[in-house]
Formats: sequence, structure tokens, C-alpha cells
Amino acid sequence: MAQKSTTQDEIDQLSSQISTLKKDISDISETLAELGQSSKDAASMQAKKKAAELRAAGQHQMDQAQDMAEDLGRQAGEAVHNQPMATMGVAVGLGFLLGFMTGRK
Repeated sequence: MAQKSTTQDEIDQLSSQISTLKKDISDISETLAELGQSSKDAASMQAKKKAAELRAAGQHQMDQAQDMAEDLGRQAGEAVHNQPMATMGVAVGLGFLLGFMTGRK
């Protein structure tokens, strides 16, 4: 009879160990899922941060180009105001040159 109870004890121990293993596997699966989610969130945050940096750099370049265009426009306006005949001569010359270049076939 001692043999039978020892066998039953071993079966009970194995059942307990199997239950513990099932719980451990479940916990590991849950941890891996959480780790995957946090990695995804970190990658998403990094991408958003980089996009914001690129957007800010692009806006800065656009602002500089706009300032330069405004400055050039102001300089052109001043040149026309200060030297209207010279400006008219340059415009006529460029028109003639472009007409000559596009008129030749």
C-alpha cells in the first residue's frame, strides 16, 4: 500500500508542477506581449519625434527662403525706383534675348 500512495504522491506532484509550468508559460506570454507593445510605443514615439524635428527644420528653411525672397523683392523695387531707365533697359534687353533664343528653330 505504501507503493500505491507513493505513486499517487508522485502523480500529485507532477500535476502541481504541470500547473505551475502552465502558469509560468502564461506569465511569460503576457510579459512578451507587454514588451512588444512597449517596443511598438517607443518606436512610434521616436518616429513622431523625428517627424516633428524634420517639420521644424523644413519650416526654418522655408522661413529663411521667404525672408530672402522678400529682401530680393525689396531690392528690386528700390532698383526700379532709383534707376528706372536702367531697369527698363535691362528688361528690354532680356526680352530681346529671350525672344531671339526662342524664335530660332
